Amino acid sequence: MAFFAELKRRRVGKVAIAYGAIAWAVTEAGSVVFPALHLPEWTMTFIVVVLLAGFPVAMVLAWIFDVGPEGIQRTEPVAAAAPAARVRLRVAYAAVVLICMAVLGYVLYERGLGRANAGAPRSSIGVLPFTNLSGDPSKEYFSDGMSEELLNLLSRVPGLQVASRTSAFAYKGRSVDIREVGKALGVETVLEGSVRQAGERVRITAQLIDTQSGFHLWSETYDRKLEDIFAVQDEIAQAIVGKLRIQLAPGVQKLAQREKAPTQNVEAYQLYLQGRAIWKRRGADNLKHAIDLYQAALGRDPGFARANAALASAYVVLPGYTKLAGDEQKFFELAEVAARQALAIDPNIGEAHAVLAQINAGRGDLLDAESGFFFAISLEPNEATPHQWYSILLQKVGRLDAALAQAKRAQELDPSSPIVAANLAEVYLMKGDDEQALHFSKLAADLGLSQANRGIDVSVAMRRRQWTDAKRLLEAQQDLPPQLRSKVGEFVDAVAHPAGRPRAVAELRSLDPKAAKQTDLVDAYLQLGQVDLVYQILFDSLDRDHLAWLHSWDLVHAWSPEGRALRADPRFARLVERIGVIDYWKQYGYPDGCRQGTDVPITCS
Repeated sequence: MAFFAELKRRRVGKVAIAYGAIAWAVTEAGSVVFPALHLPEWTMTFIVVVLLAGFPVAMVLAWIFDVGPEGIQRTEPVAAAAPAARVRLRVAYAAVVLICMAVLGYVLYERGLGRANAGAPRSSIGVLPFTNLSGDPSKEYFSDGMSEELLNLLSRVPGLQVASRTSAFAYKGRSVDIREVGKALGVETVLEGSVRQAGERVRITAQLIDTQSGFHLWSETYDRKLEDIFAVQDEIAQAIVGKLRIQLAPGVQKLAQREKAPTQNVEAYQLYLQGRAIWKRRGADNLKHAIDLYQAALGRDPGFARANAALASAYVVLPGYTKLAGDEQKFFELAEVAARQALAIDPNIGEAHAVLAQINAGRGDLLDAESGFFFAISLEPNEATPHQWYSILLQKVGRLDAALAQAKRAQELDPSSPIVAANLAEVYLMKGDDEQALHFSKLAADLGLSQANRGIDVSVAMRRRQWTDAKRLLEAQQDLPPQLRSKVGEFVDAVAHPAGRPRAVAELRSLDPKAAKQTDLVDAYLQLGQVDLVYQILFDSLDRDHLAWLHSWDLVHAWSPEGRALRADPRFARLVERIGVIDYWKQYGYPDGCRQGTDVPITCS
C-alpha cells in the first residue's frame, strides 16, 4: 500500500494519463492526416517511436518533480523510508513504467500504425475460393464461379496485381492463417467469402482482409435474387477498389465494372459454370461433357459470348485426347466457328483470340498465330493457357529462350496443372537443362501425367549414357507398339556402340508403317547419327504433303541437343524454305543459335 500511496503523493498517475491522452490524440490525427498528405510510410512509425521514447522520460520527471502553485519543485522523498525501501520503491516504479509503456505501445500501434496502414494504398490481392454454404455439393461450381468472376473483374484494374486463380484455389477447403496465405501468394490483401443459394435467392458474404495484420478492412453481405448476381459481382469489385485506395484515372474508373452482364439468362450462366468446372479436368469424356453443357447454355442464350469462347476452347483441345484421324480438322473447324461467334458479340474476349491463334499455329499460319497469342495475352495476362499455347509455338520455331519465359509464366499462373508442368519440362529438355527437365517431369507425374512424360526420363538417361535405365524406361512406355518394344534393347545398344548402328537402322527401316511411320522415328535416327536418312525422310514426306511438318513430324527435332547435326547441315536452309517459316523469323527473330546467312536464308550452329 505504501507504494500506491507514494504514487498518489507524487501524482505520477495524472501525468501518465495526460501523456497517454496526448499521445493517442497525436497518433489518431496522424493516421488520418499523414496518408492524405502522402507523407512517407515511415513518418507514422517515427512519431510512435518518439512518443514511446518520451514516456519513460515523462515518468521519471513526474517522479522527481511536482508542479504546484509555487511552480516546479523537487518532490521530497519519504523521510522515514530506509535506503533499501527506497530502492525497492524505485524498482517497482520502473516495472510499472515498463508495463505502461507496453500498453501505450499497443494502443499507439492499433490507433496509429494500424490505422495508417489500413488507409494506405494496396496494390495486390488474392481471391480465395468462396465457401459453398448451400448444403448441396453439386452447387460447388457456383461458389467457385463467383470467385473466378471477381478475380477476372479485379484483373482488369490497372495497378492491381491479382494472384492467379490456381494459386489462390490451392487453399480451397483449407483452414489457414490469412497472414500465411498472404506470404505464400505474395499479396497484401485477401478476399474471401461464402455463397448460399436457395431457390431463386442467393446470399453472398464477402470480406477483405489485410494479410499483414489479419484485420478486416471491409465486409458486406448481399441478399439478392439470383438474376442480380452480376450486379452483386460488380458492386463487390467496386467496393474493393475503393477500399484498396487505388488511384485510377477518370477514364478507367469503371474497369472493375462491366458495361453489361455476360448473359441475362441465369440458367445459361449456371450451365456455363458447370462446363468450366468439368473442362478443367480434361480427358476426352470430360471435354465432351463440357461441350454438351456449353451448347445447352447457348441454347438458352445464343448471345452468351463467353459460352461460345469456352466451347471453342473445348473443341480446340479435344483432338489431343481423341487422337483419331480427321479429328483435328473437324474440331478445329468447330472451334473456329465458336470463337468467331464469341468475338462477333464481344471482340475483347482473350480466350477466343487464343483459340484462333492456336488454330493458326496448327495450320502453319505462324505470323497470324504469333500476333494472335500476343493480343490474347494482352487482354487476359493472368490466364495460363494462352501462355502455354504460345510457348508451344515458340518451341516449334526454335525461339527457346522466349518459349521458356512463356512456359514459366504459365506454370506460375497454374502451378497445379500437369499439362503446364509437362510443357515446361519439354522446354528445359530442349535447352539441355536435364535437372530442371527431370524436376518438372516428376511434378507432371505427381499431378497425373506419369505415362505421358516418361519420354523426358528416357532422353535424359540416354544423354547420361545410363543405358540400363534407358532400356527400362523405354520398355515401360505404354503407347509403344509391340514391334518397337521388341527392338528397344537393340536400339539402345546401337546408340551406345556405333558398330551396331547399321543393323539397328535396317531393323527400324523394315518396320510396318502401321506400327510406326518413318517420320515417327526421326529422333531415333538422329541419335543413331543418321542425318542423311533423316533429311531423306523429311523431304519425302513434304513431297507427299506440304503440311507434313504439322501433321507427321515437328520442326522441334532440330532445336534439341540431339538435333544439332540436323540444323547445322547446309540442307537445313532448304528444309525450312520448303516449310515456309523464314518469313516468320524475319519478322519476329531467328531461333536461338541461328542467324540469317549471307547467301542462304539461315545458318545455325
